[in-house]
Amino acid sequence: MKKFLKPLAVLFCAGFIASCAKNTAVTVPSDPEIKNPISDFSVTPDANDGFTFKFNSLAENFSKLEWRFGDDTLKTDTNPSHTYLATGQYVVDLETYSKTGQTSHKQVVINIAPDSVMQISTAKTGVDGQLKFNANVKGNIQSIAWTFNAVDPSTSVVTKTTSSDLNPVVSFAFGSFNSFSVTATTDKGSVVTISRNVTTEGIVTDITQSRINWSSTNDNTGNANENASKLIDGNPDTKFGFYAAFPVPQIFQLQFAYPITVKLYAIENGNDSESTRDPKEWVLEASNDGNTWDIVDHQTLTIGFADYLKSIGQSATRYKRFFYYPIANPKPYSMYQWRIISTFGNAMQIEELRLYK
Repeated sequence: MKKFLKPLAVLFCAGFIASCAKNTAVTVPSDPEIKNPISDFSVTPDANDGFTFKFNSLAENFSKLEWRFGDDTLKTDTNPSHTYLATGQYVVDLETYSKTGQTSHKQVVINIAPDSVMQISTAKTGVDGQLKFNANVKGNIQSIAWTFNAVDPSTSVVTKTTSSDLNPVVSFAFGSFNSFSVTATTDKGSVVTISRNVTTEGIVTDITQSRINWSSTNDNTGNANENASKLIDGNPDTKFGFYAAFPVPQIFQLQFAYPITVKLYAIENGNDSESTRDPKEWVLEASNDGNTWDIVDHQTLTIGFADYLKSIGQSATRYKRFFYYPIANPKPYSMYQWRIISTFGNAMQIEELRLYK
């Protein structure tokens, strides 16, 4: 009897274990639903402050977001405002995070140009050579600093003056080509600086490189390093040289996309040969149709550029110097031409010709 009960007990235990296994089956969890965030936003410039912008999040499916403004600043507000402390180009990056750990980015470039924050203007005071300067800043000015570099057209001596006035009054010599810079700081600590050239006619800007076409009646076909294109390449260290008997008139013509009022032009003399290759007589002419040309300036020199500089004690710096000529009655034209009537010798060389509006 005992032998019979023993196997029966074993079978009972095996059946019990099997039953327990069926009742305790393990449930495998399913993968969580992945949520991909969407990064998006809009940017609104502040109407009263050129350095401040409002950022409005349009992001979706996110649990956290981070704004980086391209100036080492991080914010986690949903719709932050941000003020930059300097002009320049900044990459704004919005990064969003979902609950399941996914991320996304959107980037927008913000360019704060000095001219978009501050505009500089001048007005004649009625006194010869005197200008009143004005700075119009998009923001509340906390401080302003002007630096003026007035150049004596005869000696090239530079006189530096400074001012902290909002509207300083400065005098310049007739025929001089001068420079200035102005730095404004807002009440939020943002800083903008602008530098410009100025004559007795006001602020001038080089427009030579904005031409759409040009031509020259003569060229140095034997030397590409001194051909006619070097006269307007913007490089004061290259030159146009014509070393044969000079066929005059030499006409160098510039065309622009629309009429521009040229207030001043400049000629840079060569790097050698004293004044023998300098232009002696020339006219600057302008036209709007290419057929009828108006004379806007006429010059006849009694002494060449290098010789003149030697005569005033500047022999060591007589080469590669700019000479500036203001236009008495500037008007808008789409075409300008420099017509050289004669030179001091049987050749010509000039480093640069520049037109300023």
